[in-house]
Amino acid sequence: MDMGKILENSVKYPASNWKRLLIFGIIVLIYQFSLEILMRHLNVSPLVLLLIIPFFIAYFLIQGYQLRAIGTTIGGEMEAPKLNNWLEMFVDGLKIFIVGLVYGIVPMIVIFAGLGLLFAGTSSIRIVGAFILLLGAVILLIMTLLMIMGISNMAYHGEIEAALRFGEIKEKIKKIGWLNYIVMLLILGMFSVILTVVSVLISLIPILGLALTCLTIEPYIFLFISRAYALIYLETVEDEPGEPLTEMKNFPGRETNPN
Repeated sequence: MDMGKILENSVKYPASNWKRLLIFGIIVLIYQFSLEILMRHLNVSPLVLLLIIPFFIAYFLIQGYQLRAIGTTIGGEMEAPKLNNWLEMFVDGLKIFIVGLVYGIVPMIVIFAGLGLLFAGTSSIRIVGAFILLLGAVILLIMTLLMIMGISNMAYHGEIEAALRFGEIKEKIKKIGWLNYIVMLLILGMFSVILTVVSVLISLIPILGLALTCLTIEPYIFLFISRAYALIYLETVEDEPGEPLTEMKNFPGRETNPN
């Protein structure tokens, strides 16, 4: 796996079509704006709760577009996908949410159990709680590594069940090498953190700052990560010519699709 090429390709990808990046940014802006209002003014007026609707719609569309970017990348597209078939994109986002719940439920139960014991009365129980909390964190890390590959597997096969084929997913990671896989994800994480810091600093500019970050930097990060995940996944299918990308040929947003 050529980490340098994956990183270089992923960095260029979001800017491959500025119009689509900005349209995607509008969705991100709706999501962030709704979240900001909900957090700041929820105690002021119950009517603010109505913003939950655009908040969740935008959230699922963001997730769905990321899945589309992964799928079209695996299918061979060089540009960010079109923003069309909105209902399907929303449903795809819901699928990612469900996959996240499945992967996260066990580690979250363990973590909350550890936290409960950690704040218990006796010192011996607190020690047990600390160990359980550490175990939960390790499980969460492992499940996150599997989930990232699982989501790409779902995009490749076009079905949610593919995200939960743990044996198949582990074999794909083995093809890359666990160490290479983890190192690549760490590099992507560090790059994303740098961009996030820049985003936070710009967002401190009153009004204009939030709009700038939501329209450019945040959608850029989403597409950068999606492209990188797909390119990493492609390393596992290069030697599988017998598996045609049938689902990807008709993936929404491909250039062969009408608007």
